[in-house]
Amino acid sequence: MTKESDKELILEVNNRFYKALGTRDLELMETVFVHDERAGCMHPGWVMLEGWEAIRQSWENVFDPEDQLDIKLHNISVDIQGDAAWVTCIQELTYIKRDPSSMNVSVSTNIFEKNESGWLMVIHQASPIPIVAQQEDKDNNLQ
Repeated sequence: MTKESDKELILEVNNRFYKALGTRDLELMETVFVHDERAGCMHPGWVMLEGWEAIRQSWENVFDPEDQLDIKLHNISVDIQGDAAWVTCIQELTYIKRDPSSMNVSVSTNIFEKNESGWLMVIHQASPIPIVAQQEDKDNNLQ
């Protein structure tokens, strides 16, 4: 398999992760991660969860079927070294059905390994990026 085809497969699993997150689909999320003690997940502002069972429980706790989440990814980068790969990106999550609606922007690193069944996520780590409201420049009057 070529590096380009591996890159496409890695991005497909990465996209499946964000689709599961956005649609609050625990069954789809289960197809993304390795299911053993090596699995790790750090939600923005949380400590690292270790092992698939702890990660699965965290998703079960945060997935609200009434919630609606719009996800945009920016600055996506894929690096592959043998049977290991990592995707870095900026994830912009907008919670639409919340009152008031809210946005969360994080830098994300997703680490994958290749095994007999394909590429699976071993680690998801997201660190929040503070959003600073721009102050209106009183000298910049466009009228």
